Amino acid sequence: MRRPLLLLLILLLAVQGCSAPVPAVRQAQSAKQPVAAAQRPEADLNAYEEGRSQPVKDPLYPAYGNPAIDVLHYDLALDWKPASRILTGTAKLTLRAVKPVSHVTVDFGRSLKVDQVTVNGTGAKPRQTVDDLSIPLAKPMKAGEGAVVTVRYHGRPRPVDAKQRRKDISMLGFHTGEGGRAWALQEPFGAFTWFPVNDHPSDEALYDVAITVPKGWSGVAHGTFKGKATKGRTSTFRWKSTDPVASYLTVFAADKFRMYTDKGPRGIPITYWIRPQDVAKTLPVARRMPEIMKWLEKKLGPYPFPSAGLVATSDSGMETQQMIALGPRYMEPSVVAHELAHHWFGDTVTPRTWRDLWLNEGFAMYFEMQWHADDQGGSIDTYIDNIRRMDAELRRESGPPGRYRPDSFGQSVVYYCPAIMLHEIRERLGDKKFFAMTTAWPQEHRNTTQDRASFTKWINQHTGRDLTTLIDTWLDSKTTPR
Repeated sequence: MRRPLLLLLILLLAVQGCSAPVPAVRQAQSAKQPVAAAQRPEADLNAYEEGRSQPVKDPLYPAYGNPAIDVLHYDLALDWKPASRILTGTAKLTLRAVKPVSHVTVDFGRSLKVDQVTVNGTGAKPRQTVDDLSIPLAKPMKAGEGAVVTVRYHGRPRPVDAKQRRKDISMLGFHTGEGGRAWALQEPFGAFTWFPVNDHPSDEALYDVAITVPKGWSGVAHGTFKGKATKGRTSTFRWKSTDPVASYLTVFAADKFRMYTDKGPRGIPITYWIRPQDVAKTLPVARRMPEIMKWLEKKLGPYPFPSAGLVATSDSGMETQQMIALGPRYMEPSVVAHELAHHWFGDTVTPRTWRDLWLNEGFAMYFEMQWHADDQGGSIDTYIDNIRRMDAELRRESGPPGRYRPDSFGQSVVYYCPAIMLHEIRERLGDKKFFAMTTAWPQEHRNTTQDRASFTKWINQHTGRDLTTLIDTWLDSKTTPR
């Protein structure tokens, strides 16, 4: 996720006379329905086996996500009309029941109107309340049984108030800007503001996304770009995710982007999506992605996805899967390094609940600092020494990194304090064993969700050292561990 406030850190590094500058702060009418993919009413669960998850209820944000169902695949056909700012969609969800259910309940934005719902091709009458859509089943589903739920809808999407202290994530989900440009970023939740979804990281799924926009515009999503087709006055851009994606790692962007292509390590295809007026400033930063990916691979093993990309959105910054999204304030190489590091820590290995956000941000911040130090010829020890001085205050403000307060999502405590912990582990293990660990963790747990317990058990076994007390102390202490 985009960087938290760093004013204190900037001041500390300035006092120390560090030559490498700290990265900048990251800080209703019916419309014609888009063409959906070929209908397949029956639930072919085997076709989407890679999207199988074990959803759980979130301890911090229990209002989002439904642990009773597991969505294996989303087929989204979306049509964006910039002039009217109306999104029209057909969402086909292939899902299985985790336990017996008589209704399928998903998260769905209140500003969107349902036009039609079918279950396995048969019409259903859903009940829409606040940000939920409850769909009755003609026949209850037993645990393990599947269904295909198709929802046709339209409306003017609006973001949701996340009620967070951090201002840049206070409003999440779908945003619109000048001229009807649109973008959607969401962490910890907010995907439901633009499509019906089981909006929780424990339920990862495969995706096919088609975005139709006026000719001359581009529609960008997560996954691998599969080409565009222009017909008349519109163009449709298609995207595919063959690796499971958590809902917070999805992205929607519609604007007058130009597409640029590149190649990463081993020829991995990369696309950059940038508005013409932003090319001069943005493209040189984007073009550094291949070298940053190559650097990360030396520390973390092979990049875990078949493609990569960057879309220059209007605001914020996010590690959206295979297509990082950065606003102009965050368009700098160190932030690119941070969001790309997330593809190992967060994207391919995802926290099971939001209690373990540190598993994402601690690692990404640590490798951002290491990359910046290497790029500028400095030492990560300088960064660690300075942020250690901030640790106590960050814990007082937001709670410990492993037990932060619900209104403190994405605060600095989950970035910097776990990064110090990782440096402590590195000093105990030595560089060889430490980087062997950071390589093995994402490679051995690819496309899974994990938590503190599983990480601690694994690292103890992998290193032959009992690091339980160190990890628990750094994550749970209200004061700086000594």
